[in-house]
Amino acid sequence: MPRGRALPSVAGVSTAIPRSSILPVSAVAVIAAAALLIPWWGVSLSVLATRGAMTAGLALPATAYLSDVFLSLLAVGTVVALAVALRGGSRHRILSIAAAGGVVIAYATSEMVKVALMQARPCTRWAALSACDATDYSFPSNHAVLAMGAVWVIATAARRTWATWAAVGAALIVLSGRLFEGAHYLHDVAAGALLGLAVPALLTIVAVAVTREPRTMRSAPEISRRRREPAPARDSRPGE
Repeated sequence: MPRGRALPSVAGVSTAIPRSSILPVSAVAVIAAAALLIPWWGVSLSVLATRGAMTAGLALPATAYLSDVFLSLLAVGTVVALAVALRGGSRHRILSIAAAGGVVIAYATSEMVKVALMQARPCTRWAALSACDATDYSFPSNHAVLAMGAVWVIATAARRTWATWAAVGAALIVLSGRLFEGAHYLHDVAAGALLGLAVPALLTIVAVAVTREPRTMRSAPEISRRRREPAPARDSRPGE
């Protein structure tokens, strides 16, 4: 491998999105991972959080619309961010398209996992706010995949910290809404959030490495300029 072409790494993230946007995205990833990995004494944390959210949802009927409304807003934000990116430089376009392609792959992966695991939705066990589709499966949450995938695309394409924070806020509402509705367990939305971030981020980091200009190419103009410069004239007078 040429010296100028580095392997994909976490360092590529700071090239794909502004450093100030890494914090909110990373915070969601850490919280989602904690929800999946941290043990809970005496009862499943996922079951406990899900039942509490479903009870709250029954008391707040308006929460039935949260997920779909804010996911639609994220979709609009994603389209706008991609439209801005397509008018930018070629590398920015490639990174943004890679991020969007990652969302498609993450969604397809989520669908395959659903069919493979066939986990029933929590609304089949407890009273829920919304009508329960017992023929559909719960793990992972497609809403979470799409919401967090949209966050990554907006962070990559728009490259505005305020846009990333706004997208993260909307995505958290989408995730919470799925719990209120009784459509998903906590571990469903946590896994979906991680999948929706990980796949687009991986493809973006690969795109960063592939599109990086080799160091030898970056230095070529400087080398050419130096070759064209005349050599300094030597003083032919004898030394004193």
